[in-house]
Amino acid sequence: MQLGFALFILYTVVIHAIVGEESGTLTTAAEAYCPFGGLETLYKYITGGSTFVSHTHLSNIVIFIALIATSLLLRSAFCGWICPLGSIQDLFSWIGKRIQKKNVRVRKNIQAFEKNNPWLKTVDRVMKYFKYLVLIWAVGGAAYFGFMVFRDVDPWSALINIAEFSFTPGLVVLILTLLLSLVVERPWCRYACPLGAVSGLVGKAAPVFLKRDQSACTSCGICSRACPMGINVHEPKVIRSVDCISCLECVGACPRNGALEMHFGYPLKKQDGKNEN
Repeated sequence: MQLGFALFILYTVVIHAIVGEESGTLTTAAEAYCPFGGLETLYKYITGGSTFVSHTHLSNIVIFIALIATSLLLRSAFCGWICPLGSIQDLFSWIGKRIQKKNVRVRKNIQAFEKNNPWLKTVDRVMKYFKYLVLIWAVGGAAYFGFMVFRDVDPWSALINIAEFSFTPGLVVLILTLLLSLVVERPWCRYACPLGAVSGLVGKAAPVFLKRDQSACTSCGICSRACPMGINVHEPKVIRSVDCISCLECVGACPRNGALEMHFGYPLKKQDGKNEN
């Protein structure tokens, strides 16, 4: 599924590079399929008589509404199964793992660095709140100034416009994101993606959650290590974290059948509280 959406966006990027937007068709602009553009232009669309901020279309609003509907049902499944930027980060993380697997020295150096610097976990936990600041700045700036203040530093915008060969802050962010993906899974999604912040918050109301069966679980931690978002999966009974992208990597990695499963509905209150992540 990730590959299919990535190829579709690649197709729109190539068509846009060849014919531009002169034809007036949305298929020539990859930005027309970005749900976050719908949120950025929503205020101007409502208050400005159905007008849009630059680089956005009605399709952005439609896709954003579809994202919200999906989040209400399946949490941040868009991030885990559809987002092409997330897929590219997954690819670079796979490359990084292959490098570590073949180069023992590299793997040991990374493991030693993590072991000798326990403060990294604190930094990771604190940095996960940064995406909410980005969200406020991006949406608030677009509403106040009437243009996409986030676009210049957006790695997604840099990626789909890479054929223009322009050196922008967004290109720098993109390069740093991909390099960091070699050692940290989905760094953009974890720390800075405003769209992920929205879908995560909305997804808290979704009727799906992960449940860990304590009688079958050995707390080996394999599920937590498999989680690309760095969520602590192997300790709480119920996992409904705003950072969960519903990728099910943790479920697939679990060696104990039935120890970790996706459930539909809402967990009972007695299962929540301190036993929920």
